[in-house]
Amino acid sequence: MTTSTITEDETSVSPPTASMFAAPDPDVNQSTFERNETIEPILSFGLITDIHYADHDDRWNHVQTHLRRYRNSANLVDEACHYWLNGKYPISFVLQLGDLIDGVCSTNKTSGSDLNVILEQFKKTLNSLPVYHIWGNHELYNFTRQELLNGPLCSFDTKTSSPAHYGTFEVCPNLRIIALDTYEFSALGVGNDSEVYGQSMELLRKHNQNESPNDPTGLRGHQRRYVQFNGGITSKQIDWLKEQLTEAKNRDEKVIVIGKNLRSTFIRV
Repeated sequence: MTTSTITEDETSVSPPTASMFAAPDPDVNQSTFERNETIEPILSFGLITDIHYADHDDRWNHVQTHLRRYRNSANLVDEACHYWLNGKYPISFVLQLGDLIDGVCSTNKTSGSDLNVILEQFKKTLNSLPVYHIWGNHELYNFTRQELLNGPLCSFDTKTSSPAHYGTFEVCPNLRIIALDTYEFSALGVGNDSEVYGQSMELLRKHNQNESPNDPTGLRGHQRRYVQFNGGITSKQIDWLKEQLTEAKNRDEKVIVIGKNLRSTFIRV
């Protein structure tokens, strides 16, 4: 779990430099750092991802590297919410970056009930505090895109982007958050007879000839993106993103861009 704070000083905020991420220089006057600690944030928010809740016994993940404690994830959400609310700077909203429930919920036919359990965990602590959701592959294992668009995990006005789920919102003056749908082009959450499914599988099979399209064996570097649990974004979404960034630049706004997949792993089509 993470709490993010953004501060405001007397001068305008400059882009980050390498020196900002370096260890403190012992020869530098410590009062500089002490002064920074006294700056009041103009915004604080919570950030959480990959909760993977399910009403299911603990088991290892598919590559046998991590033990998934499905039910306990609800307790961790409760801890995170209390941490955010009781911190020095109470949060204004939460960004939930996908995989809220696990794919095993679909196998157990408990997708709806398990989703309600974990959403209620947020609601009972945060009350009316906004939670903005991003979709990951596990949301799409459990629900179709249309079901997600019509359900509680749809956080944006998708009139012009549907069936994609991306959007932007201003969280305070001069700061906007842009949320991407990195599974817009994907074989997940759509019917096997749909055009996007056929196009997605054709692209995958062009680069990944393994028996399972989820198997990255033999793929190197950026080629490892060509697995079925991954996704891509279309030129339409890229153009929309460019428009949003241009608008933000013209308004002298800062921007935070969020999405489920790493920038280096999703596919542009």
